[in-house]
Amino acid sequence: MSRSSNVANDRIAHARALCEQGLWPEVLIFAQQWQTENAADAKAWFYAGVALAAMGRFVEAETSYRRALKLDAKDFKTWNNLAGLLFDALQQPAEAAKCLAQALQLEPQNQLGWANLASMNGQLGRHAQALDCAERALSLNPQMVEAQLHRARAAQALGKLEIVRAASEALAQLPPEQFQRTR
Repeated sequence: MSRSSNVANDRIAHARALCEQGLWPEVLIFAQQWQTENAADAKAWFYAGVALAAMGRFVEAETSYRRALKLDAKDFKTWNNLAGLLFDALQQPAEAAKCLAQALQLEPQNQLGWANLASMNGQLGRHAQALDCAERALSLNPQMVEAQLHRARAAQALGKLEIVRAASEALAQLPPEQFQRTR
């Protein structure tokens, strides 16, 4: 491993450790110093976005995530975080769904991503798309409670009661410990 990749890995590990402790101002300071030293490193912009979002500075977080994506458009986590920020904090649900769909093109095996996109589509009234996304999540993990719930909600909105019944029966078969929020 080269010295530059060791430095990058050390920076990522340090940023993650600060995030795990919830030290958001310190994460931001660290990410800004990182940006000063290497403005072309997408992870520096990603971690700045994480810190800014956690501190409630949503527009700045969006800018930081978008800068990270200009540098590395293949980073699932950046697309995913941007989607969550747009959906939850900036009230741009259609743009959020596009970002999450982009993320899933990069990581089509991400079951939580599919469940989240099912939720977004359902909240946008796109019930057929929500059902498709929930089915994708369930193809990856048939015991995913959130995906079963999104599947049932979408099917109910579409008048597909046999799917609602099947989802209810699948949920009834799951052990209680499965009913923990995964997002």
